[in-house]
Amino acid sequence: MTDTMTRDAAPAASTSPPHVPPPRRRRRWTDDARRRLRRILMLVLVPITIAGLVLAGKLMSVNAFADASQNAYERRAYQEAELQARGLQWWNVLEPWKAPYDVGVALGMQGSPEQLVEARALLEEALSLNGEEGSNEYCVILVSIVYVVEKQGDQAREAADTQTANGLYQEALGIIDAAPEGCFAEPTPIQADTGEQLEQSVPRIEEKIEDESGGGGDSDQESEGGESSEDPSEGDGEPQTQQEQLEEQNQQAQEQQQQQDEYNQQQGEEPGGGGVDQPW
Repeated sequence: MTDTMTRDAAPAASTSPPHVPPPRRRRRWTDDARRRLRRILMLVLVPITIAGLVLAGKLMSVNAFADASQNAYERRAYQEAELQARGLQWWNVLEPWKAPYDVGVALGMQGSPEQLVEARALLEEALSLNGEEGSNEYCVILVSIVYVVEKQGDQAREAADTQTANGLYQEALGIIDAAPEGCFAEPTPIQADTGEQLEQSVPRIEEKIEDESGGGGDSDQESEGGESSEDPSEGDGEPQTQQEQLEEQNQQAQEQQQQQDEYNQQQGEEPGGGGVDQPW
């Protein structure tokens, strides 16, 4: 009985709700704080945006200059191809050798003495920048250097400077002899056959080397100019008429064009190589 009364008299448990802390007040951005945030975002995002625009512009210009240079080269407008290729020289980070190679080839095809000097320097720069000795691209550059040196020898030969011409021809042969073995390896279907081009150059260059004492040079000059020297004799020593002079000039122009076409054909085989399929 007493226990029952005691239990009944026990105080009831508290039923008040638990204490809930008041919600935290959200921090309000002041005008100064907003300005500081905008300033920070500008300092971070503006350089990134500018870099992205510059990169996009560079990529677009590369395609534009490459297409224009290739089209000009195919039309044999080598001066135009040179100008377009020079647009690739600025900030050429990914493959820096391609710009000097393109400009060098275009200058070499134009073929003045000054242009050949610059062409050789640019091609040697491209060879150094490529650096992948024995690769198809490396060997394509090497072939172009051989052709430019040979052309320099041809010009010295035409100027009757046999010693200089022979020195340049020997130099071209030395470049071929020192070519890496990879240049003579069997190419893939999409690569330029640099081995064949170098091997074909050897007899052609060796045939041009003359005897500096005058023996070989005289016979070559007589064989080259035999037809033109016989023309006046057919007229009993009379001077050439205007028609004969025009015919002789046309013949010389055809010979020069034929020689140029040979160089064009050799250079034109190079764009078939992997990675060197077009001006850049």
